[in-house]
Amino acid sequence: MKKYSAFCFLLTGVFYIIQVSVLGFTVYYLSKNGYTPFEVGVLLTTFGIIAIIAQRLLGNFADENPKIDFKSILTLTGFICIVLFICMYFLNKNKLAVGLLFGTAFTLTNCMSPFVNASCFYYTNKGINVDYGKARGIGSLSFAIASLILGTFTDKFGARSISFNGIISASIFLLIIMLMPRIGSDNEGNVNESVVKNKVDGKDNANIINLIKKYPSFFLIVAATVFAMCFQNADCGYLINIIENIGGNASNLGLANAIAAMVEIPIMFMITKIMKKIKVKKLIAVACAFYIIRGLVFCIPSMIAIYTAQVLQMFSYAILTPAIVYLADEMMYDEDKNKGLTFIGMAVTRGLILGSYVGGQLITSGGIKLLESGCVVIAGISFIFAMLGNIVK
Repeated sequence: MKKYSAFCFLLTGVFYIIQVSVLGFTVYYLSKNGYTPFEVGVLLTTFGIIAIIAQRLLGNFADENPKIDFKSILTLTGFICIVLFICMYFLNKNKLAVGLLFGTAFTLTNCMSPFVNASCFYYTNKGINVDYGKARGIGSLSFAIASLILGTFTDKFGARSISFNGIISASIFLLIIMLMPRIGSDNEGNVNESVVKNKVDGKDNANIINLIKKYPSFFLIVAATVFAMCFQNADCGYLINIIENIGGNASNLGLANAIAAMVEIPIMFMITKIMKKIKVKKLIAVACAFYIIRGLVFCIPSMIAIYTAQVLQMFSYAILTPAIVYLADEMMYDEDKNKGLTFIGMAVTRGLILGSYVGGQLITSGGIKLLESGCVVIAGISFIFAMLGNIVK
């Protein structure tokens, strides 16, 4: 039993080390390869939209081909990631090539994420309990450690350290996924198996208005999530620009990312116990309130303020991301829960894409001060929607 959990913990941990390269140092890496904040926003928005389409196509492909499981897909995507990072390492002076390669890696890792999560549920479906909360906590821990180390190396050896981290971590990831054992002959590990026909298309589109009328509180919370995720990617995604504006460097970015990831861990481990005492929609309102506080703290021009804002991640992002998963279960009838989960996934993804674009636009239009004040406004809108979601029945 422990062997299977260990594989899932290792796989999740190494995957989040890969994520450090494509998420933790995104703006820094692209800016060092000639991209302006505006161009970074456009690039991430474009490939974010591609990622949404690719996720859906890949999920449908897995559903329609029972012989294709999480191992098959992650083995292929892991190998492609290695190739992409190698090309990024050697073509670091070609701006166009770097953008295309990085964007593809960004898209691919977003597509890999649900299949990495599915690895835990694959063994659970086979009767072997794997604690997903612990796996996600280990992911945050590995992200924190890798961010701290990579920040130091990047400051000393340059942006190529980011693609080098991708090569090493993706290679270890591929080795782990190839060694992970299958159980039985059936493929219960398909990414969408736990949510059968989890789609909103065709006939369902005609029912969206009815769903909004049926669950107005739910959709207000979903709207709050869109703006909260927009803040997350606008303020935190362009954190390197805020840090460099007060004289910081990549090492400071690595430490800031590490702090944010570290403080997530206790919340990830305790969230199920917390939700037994506090309703999910109230927790989400609390998280949105702390986004406003984080935004105000970010406005203070000092590294201490930035580190403090990152500590507050434990009361914002660390609460919001696991809590939102349980929102549909708490607020919707059984026959609508799958649709609810789809809307939640769409809200998170669209919010992150919007944040990438908005962040780049704000910096280009008015610099760091406009970015910081704009993000406070975005957080305020998120909180208003969350409060309305708690008031409306």
